[in-house]
Amino acid sequence: MELPQEVSDLFAEEMAAKFLATVDAEGKPNVALIVTLQPPPDGRRDRLIFGEFLMWKSKEYLEGNPRVAAAVVNTKLRMATLTGDFQGFEKTGPYKETLDASNLMRYNAYSGMRAAGVIDVREVSPAFGAAMIAVPFDFLKARMHRTGGGNGGVAVPRMVKEKYTKLTSVKALAVMADDGYPRIYPVMAAAAAGEGAFVLQLAKYNRGLAEVKVPCPAALCVLTFDVKSYKVKGELAPLSPGALLFKVREVYNAMPPLAGDLIAPR
Repeated sequence: MELPQEVSDLFAEEMAAKFLATVDAEGKPNVALIVTLQPPPDGRRDRLIFGEFLMWKSKEYLEGNPRVAAAVVNTKLRMATLTGDFQGFEKTGPYKETLDASNLMRYNAYSGMRAAGVIDVREVSPAFGAAMIAVPFDFLKARMHRTGGGNGGVAVPRMVKEKYTKLTSVKALAVMADDGYPRIYPVMAAAAAGEGAFVLQLAKYNRGLAEVKVPCPAALCVLTFDVKSYKVKGELAPLSPGALLFKVREVYNAMPPLAGDLIAPR
């Protein structure tokens, strides 16, 4: 399926937050920040490429199950989501050359990219957005929810919790759909719920979350505007008509040089 022009333009923005959801060996969702996701240089509108760069777990999951989802959120809170099929890694050729030459890879302080990953687009949503003026009110709504002490099994470290509840942060929530493909839902507003859970506020831009069958396994990745990223895995549970509860089971670092390192539980 071809990407609409606005969606293609969003994935072409270097400063946009881009996330990739994969499926682990147990059929549970995983989500990671993949900043190199972009349209290919050959002009194909039905494809995205990305760099194999510090993505050990995601690479393992891709090789075991090609079904993926991707999401992009830019600095103006314009967004898009899609599903696709991973086609493999290319170690040479124009895709890798384009990624190697990008500003994101050319000036990074870590090791170079090993290959270019290829995703063929299966389904794509039209671009949509969140109203800047509404986001602070969504955060207030999230903080007002009574959770009844509904904690997860793992206490989230304070430095991680602060990132998830920060006004200037973007979250990407991954869950599994009935068709065997993961889905990503952008989330802006979140609040701490005890030591090991988050309240996730539903809004117009992620209203599809209201249709997710909960409880279910889920993964949640955060990116702040000062380029800090973490990932939590656990269970998404019902809370109220306007919010869901994410119960944390595992906490991971999602930024180099420690990308993929387990933070909690130890």
